[in-house]
Amino acid sequence: MKKYIVGKELEGIRIDKAISEKDKDISRAMVQKMLSDGKIFVNGKTPKSSYKLIIDDIVEIEEIVPKEVDIKPDRDIPLDIVYEDNDILVINKQKGLVVHPRKW
Repeated sequence: MKKYIVGKELEGIRIDKAISEKDKDISRAMVQKMLSDGKIFVNGKTPKSSYKLIIDDIVEIEEIVPKEVDIKPDRDIPLDIVYEDNDILVINKQKGLVVHPRKW
């Protein structure tokens, strides 16, 4: 569990905004979801996302455990790879090719 003690720099800021600014690995939308799921506490209680922090508030955040996903392609599709390196992949996508997995 991550734990922060609120200082002057976060005083008066909404908790969802403050956490997403302090921890760049957590988006504001994720913070709001975590708040609604009861994964974030202020002084031992679950606050609303509109809660404004006060100096010396103790903020505790449960660790995010990523879920394993098992996404498989519908079929084997040859790809026209234009460029590829360790950081980027450029594909000349054919017309009608689905780019987001479907949920059945």
